[in-house]
Amino acid sequence: MDLVTTITLALALSVVFGIVFSKLKIPVLLGYIVTGVVVSHFVRLNSEDTGHLREIAEYGIVFLMFLIGVEFSFNKMRQMKQEVVFFGSMQLVLSMALFFVGNYYFFGFGLHTSLIIASALSLSSTAIVLKYLKDSRQIETGYGKSSVGILIMQDIAVIPILLMIAMMSNKDLVLSEMLLNTFISIAILLFVLFFPGKYLAKKILRFTAGMNTDEIFVAAVLLIVLGSSLISSHSGFSASLGAFLAGMVISNTPYRYQVESVLVNFRDILLGVFFITIGMQVKLDFLMHYFFPIAILIVCTMLGKTLVVYAFLRFFCGDRIALKTALSLSQIGEFSFAVFLIASSHQVLNLKPEGGFIQYILPQGFLESITPEEIYQFLTLMVIFSMVATPFILEKLENLTNFTLTKLHILTEPTQQDLPSTTTDLRNHYIVCGYGNVGQEIVKKLQEYGKEYVAIDNNPTNVRSGLDKGDNVIFANLLYGNIFHQIGLQECAGVIIAIDSVYETRSIYDKIRTLAPACKIFTRMNAQGKKDGIDWLDFSAVIDEPSEIANMIVRVAIAQEEQ
Repeated sequence: MDLVTTITLALALSVVFGIVFSKLKIPVLLGYIVTGVVVSHFVRLNSEDTGHLREIAEYGIVFLMFLIGVEFSFNKMRQMKQEVVFFGSMQLVLSMALFFVGNYYFFGFGLHTSLIIASALSLSSTAIVLKYLKDSRQIETGYGKSSVGILIMQDIAVIPILLMIAMMSNKDLVLSEMLLNTFISIAILLFVLFFPGKYLAKKILRFTAGMNTDEIFVAAVLLIVLGSSLISSHSGFSASLGAFLAGMVISNTPYRYQVESVLVNFRDILLGVFFITIGMQVKLDFLMHYFFPIAILIVCTMLGKTLVVYAFLRFFCGDRIALKTALSLSQIGEFSFAVFLIASSHQVLNLKPEGGFIQYILPQGFLESITPEEIYQFLTLMVIFSMVATPFILEKLENLTNFTLTKLHILTEPTQQDLPSTTTDLRNHYIVCGYGNVGQEIVKKLQEYGKEYVAIDNNPTNVRSGLDKGDNVIFANLLYGNIFHQIGLQECAGVIIAIDSVYETRSIYDKIRTLAPACKIFTRMNAQGKKDGIDWLDFSAVIDEPSEIANMIVRVAIAQEEQ
């Protein structure tokens, strides 16, 4: 079966499994993994096609990291230096130490192999954890910031891990020379992406937004994402790290919300393909034969990572945030596959045990009967099924935290730091849809009454004008429904639609009613709106422009007549 047919089959199965899993209240990403298992069982792809599929799938993580970067401005990253540098480094060092001891002394692997496996097991899943935090709007919570900071540090740690593998495979390499080349690559990456990138990205987005053609704006955003990831990968870093930096560049522009709305569908589709490729690596016969040993190893690994992160983090964040962060990062990450693959290609991953305490526990001759290929499949299945368990852990995170802390007799009330916040950091505010002449007057009146608000417009000239005046205006296309999640629709006091287009008014109304049925919606209606039935919709209030203008003119005329 050719690659196109295989992809079509995979998409068809993913839709079916996605619907079934969604109806059963099971995380949809598990449907993608099951799709991969089914496809790999019935379809035999050659290594070249499998490689192409994985390359495409990895861009799901690239888009995810870009969108996370959009959430984090440079100021916010400076404020998070403790989470990124200190928490991230501590998690990596302590987790690697724990897993190295286990692999070297318990399982009896060699020094190099133990270091490589320990490095891989210390990484967590960016794809699953960050997507959950973003979709559930918990990035700004206490445990969300700690989790994101540690994941960013893990992404940066890819370079030292790859350097370590390169040094193991080539004894002639000089450490100082490799470190110098790495620092030069970092300098080039930062110089290219930060300085000219910040200026160019803003210019490109401003120019394409001004053309009022959505497809050109989308193409410009894709160019920025793919270009930054390409520069990063050619500099020796991961493509996702470059995308994250590019997202940070855009985070301070008025186009960030529109960019997020444009890319979220690309991200979800490619992440779906990514999880399908994960499922394609499962060998069902091997899984059935060694199910219980694999399950025991997964539990021990995830429990070990949880204890390590909780043990040090509780001294800085408190028990609740520490435990929630530890549980969130307990899985083994997708980059572990790359670490194992690169180490195998460099012939430094010797998966034949050389001794260890386990030989005194298992039956005699058992270790000798397991081949290195089977141990590699052990590691692969550990990664996959730790990722499979993660959505269930994240969905029940609050319950697991309360249960554990209760058993430990240290249950505390959640603090304000642990509570989620919206992207706009507003509560009980008004959302003004449209920042034209009417929208600007509405904003002025809200300011006079001391009301919090956020205005949205897809005209870059209007947005720049509002920002120059100090108004809280963002650039976004309101016809993209997920923009409302970013501006706190669920927490707002009401939505005021100040748009001339009847079609857009109806579309925005439908989206708001779908996302927040109880939300109060206010709008105005001209003659065309009345003709098209705007007043038939369930608005909280509709201001009839012709009627109101007529009333005002008549009142003024009569008042002057009586003077």
